[in-house]
Amino acid sequence: QGSRGAAAGIDLPLGPHLASGLAVARAEMGEKRPCCTCKRCYCCCYCTFFLLILAIGLFAAIVVANFVQPEVTVKKTQFTGFMVSPSQATFDVDLSIFIDNPNDWPIKATIQELKANLYSLDKKAADEIGVAHYMGLATLPKPVVVDVQSQTTFILATNVTIKSNPESADLLSRLNRDCGTLTASPKTTKVRVVLADTVASVAGVDVDLSGYEIPVEFLVPCE
Repeated sequence: QGSRGAAAGIDLPLGPHLASGLAVARAEMGEKRPCCTCKRCYCCCYCTFFLLILAIGLFAAIVVANFVQPEVTVKKTQFTGFMVSPSQATFDVDLSIFIDNPNDWPIKATIQELKANLYSLDKKAADEIGVAHYMGLATLPKPVVVDVQSQTTFILATNVTIKSNPESADLLSRLNRDCGTLTASPKTTKVRVVLADTVASVAGVDVDLSGYEIPVEFLVPCE
């Protein structure tokens, strides 16, 4: 009984050496326990940002590589209500604008502004141009959406009034020669349409094309 009591009174369940070894092991495990230091978080954020930029760059490269230049042209120019005399000329102009966009997403555009400058040309000149006389301006009445893989047609319209004065004398003389009451049918006059000052958004990015012009020339009936 004495030996049992003595054994029962000893409270060393692990022993000093084992307890010391476990303490060291726990300390080592604590040092190896993963933690998010500032340096490690910075590296993770940098790698994520780099991969994101790389993905965006690859996507942009693919879009650029597959980009096809859209076709933009004036399909038709029409005069209506044409009245001309030695003192004045008045008429309405309808311009049919055609855009062919063969591109896939995200090459979708919204044309916010577009102007068409109208000029009279001399169809009987040696070069069939002569002196170009300015007649007027047609503007886009509202924005036009050009969807992907689509063909879009819209109208620019304006009214032109030319009154007799020293600056318009040659222009009125030409219009009377081409379209006046003494001219035999079919009556036609030559015009140049210059599309200019375009403002658009392409794939959600605003694009200023004010320096880009598209000139087109027509023989227009003026009965």
